[in-house]
Amino acid sequence: MKPWIFAAVLAYWLFSANAHAEVCSPLPKGSVRWQQLDGQYARIERAMIANDAKQLFAVYAPDFEAHQFNGEVWSLKQSASYSTAGFDQVKENISISNTILDLRSCGPATLKATVLQQWTRRQMSLGKLRLYQTTTVQDETWVPSEGEWKRKLVDNERPGA
Repeated sequence: MKPWIFAAVLAYWLFSANAHAEVCSPLPKGSVRWQQLDGQYARIERAMIANDAKQLFAVYAPDFEAHQFNGEVWSLKQSASYSTAGFDQVKENISISNTILDLRSCGPATLKATVLQQWTRRQMSLGKLRLYQTTTVQDETWVPSEGEWKRKLVDNERPGA
């Protein structure tokens, strides 16, 4: 293959790959969208403390997906079923927090947040009341729906602090 043909093919391939890449820009902490998302995380925290699955999933998009550590992809229905079963085991919420570590705007209709979730609780496990402390960092995609931001995707879960 002639060098100029190889260079042209390579340039086309690189341009095509980058032309469809999503361009996201960071949002400052005080921005309106950051405040709106902080409000949604506060709603999530209140719903978890109240063990209220209906309120918890009111901030989720109908086509929500959660990509698990093991590669499984859960739908809204699967996520709601798991959380509802978990509410029955939790006997005391000690602390719950969702801290936005990074927030990016990916166009007018998509926000991508990196969130540190921390949850300390007492729950029944293997017939005993046990103390659980979990921390996770995960990426979340939010989209506007019904006049507010809705959680559409949770992925890239990794151990937290």
